Amino acid sequence: MSQTINGQPHDRYALILYGSETGNSHDVAERLGQITERLHFKTIVTEMDDFAEKKIPALKVDVLRKASLLVLVTSTTGQGEFPKNSRRLWTSLLKKNLSPTCLEGLHFTTFGLGDSSYAKFNRAARLLHVRLQGLGAKEVFPRGEADDQHQDGYDGAYLSWAAEFQSHIQSTYPLPEGVDPIPPDVLLPFKWTHQIADAEIPNPQSSKPNSIAQDPPQRPPVPELDDDMKHYPPEDRTPDVPCAQLKEPFPAKDLSTDPILEDLLLPPIPNTYIAFVQSNKRLTPESHWQDVREITFSVPGTINYKPGDTLTIFPQNFPGDVQTLIDLMDWNNVADVPLKFQVEGCAAFFDKFLVPPVPKDCWMMPKSTLRDLLTVNLDITAIPQRNVLEILAHFTDDPTHKERLLEFSNPAYTDEFFDYATRPRRGILEVLQDFRSVKLPFNIVTTLFPVIRGRQYSIASGGIQKVCQKDYTKVQLLVAVVNYKTVLSKVRRGLCTRFLAALPPDANLVVHFDGECKFYENLDVKPKLPLILVAPGTGLAPCRSLIWERRELAFKNIDFGRHYLFFGGRNKDADYFYKDDWKNEHLKVDVFPAFSRDDPTGKKVYVQDKIREQGDLIFRLLKASAFIFVCGSSGSMPKAVREAFIDVIEERQGTGRREDAEHIIGLMEKIGKYRQETW
Repeated sequence: MSQTINGQPHDRYALILYGSETGNSHDVAERLGQITERLHFKTIVTEMDDFAEKKIPALKVDVLRKASLLVLVTSTTGQGEFPKNSRRLWTSLLKKNLSPTCLEGLHFTTFGLGDSSYAKFNRAARLLHVRLQGLGAKEVFPRGEADDQHQDGYDGAYLSWAAEFQSHIQSTYPLPEGVDPIPPDVLLPFKWTHQIADAEIPNPQSSKPNSIAQDPPQRPPVPELDDDMKHYPPEDRTPDVPCAQLKEPFPAKDLSTDPILEDLLLPPIPNTYIAFVQSNKRLTPESHWQDVREITFSVPGTINYKPGDTLTIFPQNFPGDVQTLIDLMDWNNVADVPLKFQVEGCAAFFDKFLVPPVPKDCWMMPKSTLRDLLTVNLDITAIPQRNVLEILAHFTDDPTHKERLLEFSNPAYTDEFFDYATRPRRGILEVLQDFRSVKLPFNIVTTLFPVIRGRQYSIASGGIQKVCQKDYTKVQLLVAVVNYKTVLSKVRRGLCTRFLAALPPDANLVVHFDGECKFYENLDVKPKLPLILVAPGTGLAPCRSLIWERRELAFKNIDFGRHYLFFGGRNKDADYFYKDDWKNEHLKVDVFPAFSRDDPTGKKVYVQDKIREQGDLIFRLLKASAFIFVCGSSGSMPKAVREAFIDVIEERQGTGRREDAEHIIGLMEKIGKYRQETW
């Protein structure tokens, strides 16, 4: 250890690299980064793909080996795949020209975030760990694995693992005599801030502030639909019913109506399209507890998306919520002044690792103001991480507030944090309303608030439904608007679904298409095979896309197999989505609906019950090489459905042994004939 700079030994570098789709791995990486910073490691938290060349994936071996400590945090997505922002690194690690000693001297560990309802639980983290060892890297601490099915979510495994990791790293990399870890009550330096931009001389010829670089394309005219492509909301004949997430019925009066969102800002996000809202209609009756929308977009260009692909929506905060925060923090005098981004001295070493010192995926508007940042870029309604509450504690003069915030941020008080923030889903804005003595400086907002992440929705349209007007593509989403009550009887609303529900026809917004090649893989090669589709609720979206895509084959004189759809809902008269579609014999759909609240005896019937009920049919289809698709919620449903298929096979195969039935399903999963798309 040669010398220290501001108490930090300059040659202790920690790289915390993450692969993340929804942001959970990113959050864990940030928390681990704070641990290493407090142990005086100069720390970079960034995406895995920052350490692989872009054009031809190649590992940046020399750059990686500069790190004293490497921690890789990743989730596993889809059918056991790596998140998109880690695939380039993984590809580069598989290069045959890499020497088995190329990472010798590099000390590492991994932490995986998975969901045990998937067959390939934590596969990405396990593969990474083994491959790094195969290239000569040394495991400095045992791999950690978290399961989203745990009652405490990822924290159920992370908290204990992180505490042991911190203790082990502190003993493995001892600090010089007289240098102590940075205590939790000391604020870590901010790597970047925002400052007031220098004034510019107005140019009357320039475009108005915060407009996009070019005018958006003209919205296409709405095409006429054929009768078999129309959907009419069912007549409302259902009584009020409680939401499964509620402790009591959800009166409509409790839900305030949002203003229509118009004149949205269009942030300069790479690889995106400007989409137009063609229609935004509710499919469930107005009095039904669940507001489910079919939202139709027109997108410029010809986009040949496939079943299983997703459309990423980039939501924005509502103007009223933004103004509430500005008023609360006394930011009105700086809210509408252009800002400039500034890298602080503690991030100067980023250049050594060829990583730009900027917050990831924070695509700011040109001449962005504080109001723009809070509207477009930063999630002011997110449930705060512990470190956020820790930062808030440094900006209050109220000793009671300070003590309480530090208590919530302390991992030793997990139950208190859970009861205050996680269980009631309390957002950062609400926390600031609870602790009104906290007054934050405006220039640290990109450190305090998480970046608004795009939300992926499975596309519900396919085949001929893609056809719009010339040079435009139509895409439909099936979206359940998230409205629920917490144990505190407060109404909670999902940021993105609330945003989508408030979009009027003609609104334009930024979207991104994501391909999921494994969902539709090989089906166009063997189109005659039958498909068993299990789709409760909005899990119907990718299945509907698949059905319509296969219908397109008929126009090419290609025969295709039948679809056996096991659809699940609560009430036949309220949420039997697209029931008129399935009457179209050209789609070749046999439906076996399960409505959990319609049985007069009160018995709840689910899709797994219908699978067992149709056991003979299922067994015949499996003998005919049918594919199985399970789509929808990632809670208990996938496991229950998998068990139902095992039951069907066990009862009808020759051996009658359950382990043989489990082997058959496991083999189908391995070769891609049992596919799961859950969220």
